[in-house]
Amino acid sequence: MRNLLVLASALEIVEDKLKEPLSVEELAKSSYVSVSGLQKLFRYVFGCSVKEYISKRKLSNAAYDLIHHDQTITEIALTYHYDSPEVFSKAFKRFYGSLPSNYRTQHDFSELFPKFKVESTQMEPLMEDRRNVDVSDLYEAIKDLRGSIVLCTDIVDLRGINENYGYSAGDLAIAESAKRIDKAIEKDMLMFRIGRDEFAIITKLTTMDDALMLAEKITAYNTQNLHSEGKTFNLSLRIAINRIPEGPLSYKEILDKMFSTLHKIREDKATIGISE
Repeated sequence: MRNLLVLASALEIVEDKLKEPLSVEELAKSSYVSVSGLQKLFRYVFGCSVKEYISKRKLSNAAYDLIHHDQTITEIALTYHYDSPEVFSKAFKRFYGSLPSNYRTQHDFSELFPKFKVESTQMEPLMEDRRNVDVSDLYEAIKDLRGSIVLCTDIVDLRGINENYGYSAGDLAIAESAKRIDKAIEKDMLMFRIGRDEFAIITKLTTMDDALMLAEKITAYNTQNLHSEGKTFNLSLRIAINRIPEGPLSYKEILDKMFSTLHKIREDKATIGISE
């Protein structure tokens, strides 16, 4: 129970201080735990370091500001306490695969690294292919769209990309996944990152034929390779197509259904799968 409270406290402190300087040491002290203890908890439960989590949350919020606010890139860099606009731009490009100036004009999606959450019912390490992120906004969107169709995507063999080309290549693959989806969907559709490499697309479509056409539009990019640090690798997405139930909605049941359909596609070695 104490570990849950420590993690919950640390996550809230990070959110409160995204626009303030925050070191791992300061976060550990504010969470009443040792630095090594906090690092071990993050690695065990979330599979990443505390420093990586803080950095990526700042970059995710900075991307939101780029798209939705009129601040200059220099102002945003200073807001999130980067040493200079150049340092910010370099970190942003490494994470998103685009310079801030290009991202601002070419993309509408910013939430590439949502806030993590901890469940009060368990304290187990998360599965390699499923990360516990806060997707409450997704649930709110789904509630108003009963009977319509949601697409859930993931990356084919993200683990292999990480192991063979490095975790920076894995981060680039996740960012590129978001870009491909963003280019394919309509302006009134919503995209959410719901796991390690999973994205949910609230399509507002009602027919499976239309949903299948959208899925094929996204997977048409599967033939394109990515380049990271002098290495070239393929990035392919899988897509599960699910209909939002007409009746009472359970947040857990909806997510479980999405992941279950994706799991079946993996087992079948398919690219697109449909579950009514």
